[in-house]
Amino acid sequence: MIGTRLREGIGAGIVGGVVSAAWGLLMSPILGTDLVRETRLAAGPLLGAAALAPGNASLALVVGGASHMAVSVAWGVVFALASRSRSPAATLAAGVPFGILVWIAMFHLVLPLLGAAWVVVSFSAARAMAEHVVYGLGVALGLLLMRSR
Repeated sequence: MIGTRLREGIGAGIVGGVVSAAWGLLMSPILGTDLVRETRLAAGPLLGAAALAPGNASLALVVGGASHMAVSVAWGVVFALASRSRSPAATLAAGVPFGILVWIAMFHLVLPLLGAAWVVVSFSAARAMAEHVVYGLGVALGLLLMRSR
């Protein structure tokens, strides 16, 4: 049972991470933000200020992308472990508050504990919350896909 939930959570986290990354790719040009800088910021907890240093773009993009996916998978496992058998509509609906809880936890607990609160200082709270709602919906969709296999 736990092995099944872990597998489902890994798949759900991958879907959520890809969906939220695609959302960021779509929204950055619309909002006029720098997608490369945002991806490099995801490397901040691991690389510190070097994530934004000139000459480190390639490394920071790889580390930032990998970090984004690893964190997405970890939260996907949390969602799968916490989810009981529900209807597809209820599972999708649970993704919205889950995404908001992930945003609150990351912005106000995890990143500060890692000494990386500086990563999100320039982010609009509304945009960050919207991106995490999209992530939560992606995780819920991913969980449904994994459970339908």
